[in-house]
Amino acid sequence: MSRSSGPAPRNSRLVLVLLVVITALGGGIWTWAVFLALGLRARRRRWLAWAAVYAAATVAFGVLESQAAPGNSDAGFAVIPMIFAWFGGIVHVAAISGDFTRRVSRTSAPAMVAARQRIERRAEGRRLVASDPVLAREIGVGRPDIPGTDSYGLVDVNHATALALCQLPGITPQIAARIEETRRGTGPFTSAEDLCVTMDLPAALTDDLKEHSVYL
Repeated sequence: MSRSSGPAPRNSRLVLVLLVVITALGGGIWTWAVFLALGLRARRRRWLAWAAVYAAATVAFGVLESQAAPGNSDAGFAVIPMIFAWFGGIVHVAAISGDFTRRVSRTSAPAMVAARQRIERRAEGRRLVASDPVLAREIGVGRPDIPGTDSYGLVDVNHATALALCQLPGITPQIAARIEETRRGTGPFTSAEDLCVTMDLPAALTDDLKEHSVYL
């Protein structure tokens, strides 16, 4: 069985059924909340925008109903926004159900979750280097070459060994040896840009090096 047919899709379908029920039984009042939940769960900005549209329809219903006098022929217009939010919401949720399930399946895949965790971990390490470099060095941020330290998935270009430097994108053993020689001769590097210029590395490597390196 493929991963796409595992627990995550089943859970997403259960969530979707629940939201459809809420939309149907809520008479349109909670359609905005349903699309807010869908947008947040699937990381879909368009659905968050629709949440705002349905919220506006709900508010419009409340305003029109409060202003309509009993027995006034215009009172029927007050329910139009709510009909839109109710029936329109049910049809809308059904229409995006397939897209919702696919998106949740992708974002819930183990590889995707692990990748996000690595990215967040590296960002946390870079923030620590910027705010408290002494502490960062003490716990070993950027030093995967030292056993027992927490490198945060980063490599400190100014202190890591040549073998550790080879963990960086585009850094070969030859380039790593040149980096060691250069930092001994002219001092530490200050940034990924400085590293690329000094080592005559392709400019395209700059962003990848920024993501994976620090300069203590």
